[in-house]
Amino acid sequence: MAEEEGKGFVFHTPDGDQELTFEEVQTLAADGDPGGLYAMAMAYLFGWDVEEDSDKGYYYLAKAVAAGQTEAMTLMVRLFMQGEYDGIDSVKAAQMSIEAARDGIPDAQLYAGLAYMDGVSVDKDYEKAAKYFRLAANQGSSDARTNLAYLYQEGLGVEKNEPKAFSLYRIAARAGNLNAMFQLAVCYEFGTGTSVDLDKAVEWYRKGAKEGDAFAMERLGYLYSEGFGDVKPDAGMAFEWFLRAAMEGVTSSMTMVGHCYLKGIGVEASEEEAVKWLRMASDNGDDEAKDMLSAIGTKRPPKI
Repeated sequence: MAEEEGKGFVFHTPDGDQELTFEEVQTLAADGDPGGLYAMAMAYLFGWDVEEDSDKGYYYLAKAVAAGQTEAMTLMVRLFMQGEYDGIDSVKAAQMSIEAARDGIPDAQLYAGLAYMDGVSVDKDYEKAAKYFRLAANQGSSDARTNLAYLYQEGLGVEKNEPKAFSLYRIAARAGNLNAMFQLAVCYEFGTGTSVDLDKAVEWYRKGAKEGDAFAMERLGYLYSEGFGDVKPDAGMAFEWFLRAAMEGVTSSMTMVGHCYLKGIGVEASEEEAVKWLRMASDNGDDEAKDMLSAIGTKRPPKI
């Protein structure tokens, strides 16, 4: 298929790679060539050798999809899933994912697996989900490998195998997959498919937190509050991690920050700050935060 390289477009053909100019690609598209239509879509959507124009890009993308270009189908599904394109619905997205997956495109195999795993516009089928995740994982998709690990961990569509899940998470985490980093850390923390190793758990939570994973930040808060390995409980460090997670929008961490402020754990006590954070958590539906706010209210003397 077409890739932009330098000033030309590289087409992978049975006879080898061919580099074409934008004008030559334009001619192919005008003749209805599926690859040419897809290349034009990519050019306008991403500004390859032409000024970016999403309307023209989506026009050519739709034409390429109508011509049966499965890479175009995969791109359209990705844009739909990212909320950038609303020209299809979830039913059509699932249909195109499955069609493109049969053509061996790893991202499409991932999307097809997700559709079957979650039952999105198709009947939920964990065996088919595992099949497509495995196909994509074998082509290097760390997202697919992470989802396949989850199926092995839970015994969905495959025989339950926690050590296998752990191994798959580790491979995907080492490839830089953020979700896999978190899941690998969880495995180390709770001994899922491997021995408990809190130092390793912290190592992987830290890697995830460095990449912006707020839930990894929260787990670090809990681990520092309890201590791990040779590290003694550190209330100040725990508070800092809870605060970072709360600032990223994690409701349960908002409650923990409120609790810390209320009790003066790892930070100077401040009822005002406690109420602020507990209200945010309560507004997000956290029952524990609601109970704590109620308790604070009953302790206050009535206004005269």
